[in-house]
Amino acid sequence: MNLQENNLGVSAVQRRRRRFHALQLLVMLLAAGARVQAASPIPQLVQTGSHFRLMVDGHPFLILGGQTHNSSASDPKDLEPVWDSLVALHANTAEVPIYWELIEPKPGQFDFHLVDDIIDGARHHDLRLILLWFGTWKWVENSGMAYTPGWIKKDPGKYFHARDAAGQPLDNISPFCAAAEQADSQAFSALMRHIRSIDSTQHTVIMMQVENESGLEGTDRDYSPEANRAYQSEVPARLMSYLTDHRSDLAPALAAAWAGRHNPSSGTWPQVFGGLAPEAFTAWYVARYINAVAAAGQAVYPLPMYCNAWPISPGEVRAGDWPSGTPTPHVLDVWKAAAPHIAVLAPDIYSARFRRIAAEYTRPDNPLLIVETSFAPSHAPFVFSALAEFNGIGFSPFGIDRAVEHGRLNPGAAALAGSYQVLEPLLPLIEKFQYTGRLFSIVQGADKAETISLGHELAAVADFGPAFRFGPPRPNAAQAAPAGGIIIELAPDDYVVAGYGFSLVFRELQGPPRSPQFLSIEEGTFQGSNWVRRRLLNGDERHVDFRQGPRILRVRLVKSHQRPERPNS
Repeated sequence: MNLQENNLGVSAVQRRRRRFHALQLLVMLLAAGARVQAASPIPQLVQTGSHFRLMVDGHPFLILGGQTHNSSASDPKDLEPVWDSLVALHANTAEVPIYWELIEPKPGQFDFHLVDDIIDGARHHDLRLILLWFGTWKWVENSGMAYTPGWIKKDPGKYFHARDAAGQPLDNISPFCAAAEQADSQAFSALMRHIRSIDSTQHTVIMMQVENESGLEGTDRDYSPEANRAYQSEVPARLMSYLTDHRSDLAPALAAAWAGRHNPSSGTWPQVFGGLAPEAFTAWYVARYINAVAAAGQAVYPLPMYCNAWPISPGEVRAGDWPSGTPTPHVLDVWKAAAPHIAVLAPDIYSARFRRIAAEYTRPDNPLLIVETSFAPSHAPFVFSALAEFNGIGFSPFGIDRAVEHGRLNPGAAALAGSYQVLEPLLPLIEKFQYTGRLFSIVQGADKAETISLGHELAAVADFGPAFRFGPPRPNAAQAAPAGGIIIELAPDDYVVAGYGFSLVFRELQGPPRSPQFLSIEEGTFQGSNWVRRRLLNGDERHVDFRQGPRILRVRLVKSHQRPERPNS
């Protein structure tokens, strides 16, 4: 089974729509009987020790997502290519923004017709939804309050702004503005009440993002009079208790800052955190504000909620170059202490330092969730790393609106479609084997080969050629993509390998250098937990090879110590 299709976009859309209409009829016929059954629980993030599962309808769920452009949800017609693109990409989840300025054009007067259209569109295309609340914070051209309603923007006296060190107002609401916090909380609560009223049984909406890339840009902290007083006051006892209770596992930057002040048990922000004080201070009060908004929504309908982070980029040397107070690795612990209603702190990763940033956000108290990443082919293989290497709960590139053009996947989208297409039937297996050490990712880097230790005295060596090209040769270089894949150990010497752009050999790590014997190599797919073989590869095709396109192989080995000894001559 070669999973790469020349007209992948159209065929995938048609298949998904036929399946939806067939299921819709079945649902109507069974609706009466379904009412007497116990309702499935609402989506929730379940933590067991340091292991996390996103549960949807009572079952583990991994997000293969895509996020729209910022303005796509302001007109339902703009969402039609979004739905078609997501289906063609083999995604299962859409990330779509909701705008405070449009749902509450006048104080206390709400209009949810766009929310209804979004939920209906997702259902029609058999997709789950993550809604992004663009409220007090959403950065647009140096403005952190672009999506606040006009009546907020026109009243800077009541809804006062943060100020820089020179005392000049910024284009951002101050996190000390109680009136803005209350207004945002009331609007978000009304939104969650409406979602509950139309989706509490179908669970189309599975998570909520509260605000977007929050923080203060252009200043290290708020210098308004209210902020200045708080900065010179005692650090809140709740944060000091958190530092003490988590002394041994604080993020390195925060631990170093606190230790550099000899780990005081109390004091003002500069006395406790030294040079990190402005950023830690801002993080606490931004997180406290957002936690109040999230708490108001969860009191009505307690979906899992997260905040996304604007990570520090190379060349940015101080808070304010990036939004100060956003949940960077420096201040993740401050956020955890200040915002218990935020389940996940999720990085937006656009740089090539994907694995480094992902590792910083993978913690015993925080699962990896990639809610924004580049839609460029260069980042498509990182989905394998997110789910396998870091046991992540989801992956979602930004700006997928027109992945399908003229009935075909465009070259830039093909790499993500290839990644999602091989992952789609493997999701139950990945969910099963996360946190077991039996998932391995393959992501092409600068080297021509990568060695993956599989345990059991065995390694796999992935050999990379030139960047893989999807589809027939075209002058557009954007279709080229680094190789990517996943290895799943079903049992010792029984592996599923999936991906594109590489070949794989197995090597024994004990005794003379040699490869284990293949018991069998099969091409096929999974239907639930059942392996469905399409063909047996032998003879000239007896290779673990993905250089011709995305595919799924099952490889069974016989290592040398399992082979019968030759009789003495």
